[in-house]
Amino acid sequence: MSKKYDIQEVFNLLGEDVLNATEPFIKSDSIKVDGYLVHKDSWRYRTFYQKGLKCSCCNRVGTYFKLKADSKNLERAHFNLFAEDGTLMTKDHIIPRSKGGPDCIENFQTMCEECNKKKRDIMPKIIPDKDFVFSWFYWLYIL
Repeated sequence: MSKKYDIQEVFNLLGEDVLNATEPFIKSDSIKVDGYLVHKDSWRYRTFYQKGLKCSCCNRVGTYFKLKADSKNLERAHFNLFAEDGTLMTKDHIIPRSKGGPDCIENFQTMCEECNKKKRDIMPKIIPDKDFVFSWFYWLYIL
């Protein structure tokens, strides 16, 4: 599927009530988009909406969505966010799950696929007396 979807159009389809939620998934209906059923509630959508569309490391910005069909259920699809150069934008766990990081909006950030692969499951550098202040460039230089 190569059709590009405007960011605000997708956010409007998903709804502010879902995108502003901070609790684990609320029960929400699926929406039909171009013949596919799309779950409205997703940590990725919430992260992009609440934390922004810019990679927390390199500042690459997500500029459009594309639908991707589910490989197991061809009636379903989900929206992926891409930067203008075609790079996939991801939801990153600030404190990696492998290190005990929780699935919660406070532990997510937007990151491009390239930076996310470089970061891997490295713990961020936390500056004392500052909540979640990290030096991502420090981590990139040591890789």
